[in-house]
Amino acid sequence: MGYVMPIRRIRVSHIVLSTKDVADLLLENLKSCESNELMLKMFSKLAKKYSACGTNKKGGDLGFLEFNTAAPELEKAAMESPVGQVSGPIKSKFGYHVFVVTEEERMIDTGVDGLAGTSIGAGDGTL
Repeated sequence: MGYVMPIRRIRVSHIVLSTKDVADLLLENLKSCESNELMLKMFSKLAKKYSACGTNKKGGDLGFLEFNTAAPELEKAAMESPVGQVSGPIKSKFGYHVFVVTEEERMIDTGVDGLAGTSIGAGDGTL
């Protein structure tokens, strides 16, 4: 059946670098931060300075990921990563991504599909 994407709505920040060596170095520096808060601040500064993506002005913030992004490798890796843990590097056609899931929205059943509140079965008065 193939790979099934977990259903998560996540916000991701990334830094795109041209070489794996530089990506590894940045990742190592980010992982050495004493606190998550410090790591996120450093991540934003490094993104502004080094990222080859237009999101660098926003500290690497991609916003909430939509399915079928331009970098499916990053999307797949991010969907499998916990919130607040810096990860990577992930190679895509854009370069090497060091990334962090900064936020996750809880997925709730809104009943929009029309199934909420309906009973499945034969219903009253049959048989």
